[in-house]
Parts: sequence; structure tokens; C-alpha cells
Amino acid sequence: MTQSLYVCITSEGSDRVDERIMDAALERILQVGIRRASLEDIARMAELSRITIHRRFAGKDNLIQAVLARETRRMLAEVTAIAATATGVDAQIEDTMLYVLLQTRIHRLVTQLLRVAPDEALRFSTVQGERLVSIGIEYIVGMLTHAQSAGLVDEYDPRPVAELVARLAHSLMLTPGGGSVDFTDDDRARAFVRTTIVPLMKHGITRPDEEPTHDDVRDNPGPASRSAS
Repeated sequence: MTQSLYVCITSEGSDRVDERIMDAALERILQVGIRRASLEDIARMAELSRITIHRRFAGKDNLIQAVLARETRRMLAEVTAIAATATGVDAQIEDTMLYVLLQTRIHRLVTQLLRVAPDEALRFSTVQGERLVSIGIEYIVGMLTHAQSAGLVDEYDPRPVAELVARLAHSLMLTPGGGSVDFTDDDRARAFVRTTIVPLMKHGITRPDEEPTHDDVRDNPGPASRSAS
């Protein structure tokens, strides 16, 4: 069985009441948007008092952050499950990154906000997106650290790579098209991930002092060079 480079996602200790409140908040956000989702409406949908929500989340802003964080963790848990079905590190990275890039475009929070509250969609992707990026970075750092300890990827500082990958996913939530690669095209997105993200996550960012010199290539020719000679 192929060893997975991904780590399991655990919940942050919410109980049934917290989950009930967050379920109601998510449902109301999808109905009317973040700004119009009042605590009174959320409390009514959760069949709880407004005071209970305040006591557990200290206000609407914290509740919204908790809902967004939970949705992000759910997506990352799905990423871990997808990785378990792929054979080999390359396939794990490729399949999971394609899933993440797809979700940044089709996730119900993104698409539904554009429909019911288009004026809030940009704020959601930027201001609220900061929290999502942070969660993504920490997840990727943990995943790469785990993979390095298991000998699945090279040893390097995982944080810059995690930053690049998380911010790429976030930027595609804002502008999936417009560059040299159209990420709405599955074949082009897969080719991009295979040729850039996979080697990046396996080998890290090469520093200038680590790049092979002409002498290195001459003294240590690759297979193609040796066969040519």
C-alpha cells in the first residue's frame, strides 16, 4: 500500500451545540449573504437563544470566522481522503491540488455568495480569505513536514512552498482565467500542476547557490548526456 504524504485533519473541539450553531449560520449565509445573516435569524434556525450564541462565539464576527474555518478544514479532510486513493507521491499531489483548485471556483460559499450577495463576494475572497490562506499554509506545512519525515519528499524549508501553493489557490478563487493557463480547462490545469506544483512540493524552491553549474553538469552528466557519449 502506498504511503500517504497527507496528514489527517482533526476538529478543533466543537461540541454538538457549536456545530448546530455553525450549521444554522452557514445555511443563513447561503440564503442571504454574510452581512444580512443576523444573529437573531441564526438563533431562530438553530432553535437556540441569541445569548447562547454570544456566550459560545462572542459575537457574529467570531461565528463567521468559525464557520469559514470549519468549511476549510472539511475541504482539507477531503483532500486527505483523495490522497489515500492515489498511487505514488506524484499522483497524490496532482489529484489533491486539482481538487483544491477546483473547489476554490465551485465551492458553494463562493458560488452562492456571488448569487445572493455579489457585493460581498470580493470581501469574502479578500478579507475573509486571509484566514483561509493561513489555515491552508499551516496544513501544507504540516503535510510537507510529515512527508519529509517519511522520506517521501526532499528535505527543505516547507513554509515558502506552502505559502506559494496556498496563495495560488486563493488567487484562482478571484481570477481563474486571464493568464497563460486557463484553470477552468481541466487538461491545462492538470498539465500545469504536473509540471510545476508536483516538482515544487517534492523538491522545494531551488536557491541560486543550489542551482547546478556548468561544471556540475560536466562532472555529473545525466542519463541523456551519458547515453549520448
